[in-house]
Amino acid sequence: MAKRPRINPDDLDRRVTDLGQYKKSREQARRKAPPKPLACGFLGSNPKAPMILAIVAAVLAALYVVPLFL
Repeated sequence: MAKRPRINPDDLDRRVTDLGQYKKSREQARRKAPPKPLACGFLGSNPKAPMILAIVAAVLAALYVVPLFL
């Protein structure tokens, strides 16, 4: 027969051994308000929005400037 490994009592999670405390902590976590979403800035939540805005501005500037040289 193989020996059972020794369990370090410091490694045990007390919430698992105490069912009442575990249920209480889960209930409190369920009652906690959900996190608020990050505030949308001027360009919205898309991380590529500044690059898209710069490309659009460059295209509009090119459409305005190029006919001046023709």
